[in-house]
Amino acid sequence: MVARQIAVEQFELLPSEEPFDLAFAVRVGALDGRHPMAGQIARPRIAAALAPHGRLFIDGGSPLREVELPPRR
Repeated sequence: MVARQIAVEQFELLPSEEPFDLAFAVRVGALDGRHPMAGQIARPRIAAALAPHGRLFIDGGSPLREVELPPRR
C-alpha cells in the first residue's frame, strides 16, 4: 500500500506513481464545503490521480461520505 499526504489543491501524481484506487480526506475544507472555490480546483486534480474505478471519501461522520468526482479519462 502506498499513501501520500499533500495539500489537495497541489495534488498530482508523481511520474513514478500509478493512479490510486482510493483517496480519503479528513477535515479538508475544499471537499467538505467550507472552501468551495478550492474544491473546484481540488476535485479535478483528485479525479486525474485516481484509477477509473477509484473512489474519494471524506470524513463526514460515520460512515465516511463518498464525494462525486468529474468524469475521468
